[in-house]
Amino acid sequence: MASLQDLFDRFGVVIVFVNALLHELAVPIPLTPTVLVAGAASSEVAAFAALVAAVVAGSVIGNAIWFAAGRRFGTPVLSKLCRFSLSPDSCVARTSDGFGRWGAALFIIGRFVPGVSLVAPPLAGALGMRWSKFLALTALGATVWAVAIILIGAALQRALVALLEALTALPAGIWAAGGILVLGYVLWRFIARRRAMKALDVPRLEVAELRSAMQSPEPPVVIDVRGNTMQQILAQRIPGAISLALQDLEQYPLEQLARRNAVLYCSCPNEASAAAGVRILHGRGHASAQALRGGLKAWIGAGYEIELCRVGETDLACAA
Repeated sequence: MASLQDLFDRFGVVIVFVNALLHELAVPIPLTPTVLVAGAASSEVAAFAALVAAVVAGSVIGNAIWFAAGRRFGTPVLSKLCRFSLSPDSCVARTSDGFGRWGAALFIIGRFVPGVSLVAPPLAGALGMRWSKFLALTALGATVWAVAIILIGAALQRALVALLEALTALPAGIWAAGGILVLGYVLWRFIARRRAMKALDVPRLEVAELRSAMQSPEPPVVIDVRGNTMQQILAQRIPGAISLALQDLEQYPLEQLARRNAVLYCSCPNEASAAAGVRILHGRGHASAQALRGGLKAWIGAGYEIELCRVGETDLACAA
């Protein structure tokens, strides 16, 4: 531990800053263990303050880059970032729902929720949040998180020091066992991803098939399952679609659907929210529900007609 103690005494602030910056830039390097060890290795108030400043500086710079990307490129940035999430298909919907529920407080609460803190900056940028507000909230959220983790590291100083001393004394064979544990974690993520993909295995309809069906004597019911936040970012929708969040589908009266087919769409990767909605309707006995392959992006990309709506307006107020 002596060598680690010396390392963090001399370069702890730099290590934490670089780790925080890379972490917020979506490089898959965990930040919490580094800050915990840095907190355990520090014993002065000035050192604690320097570590907090390092976390805040790295977080603000990294998040500012994604915020600017969100303002410039919009929702495509969210989909790219979600590839680094443990649940890449649902992370856009989860973060946007968090914005709808918590608003600006998500920058503080989301710091403690894996995946949310990564997607929140570009989402805020796409929503048009002011730079001054974003920077203030990001700095506040990073400060609250850093203080909490550093204090935990300081409180667990003896335990962490003992653990690190034990690790430095382990023979190479034990480190190999550690490598096996890492491989096991990777395998677990792979299995979890496969299970998530199975959850997306629902009947799907192509956009051309939907447009043709909408012109038939018995058109399907088209349901937009995007939350309010995503509808604020992308105000376009398929003509005649009704807006129903996933939680609303649980109570939506099925007699409104009668015997008509239901086609659900969203704007998240792999139609995750639409697939979840289809499974809800299937579970309630509406077996003909389908997800629109490619979602709203595929519909717009095909050049089909759209409506423009603002959140809070009724269906009749939407303009073609």
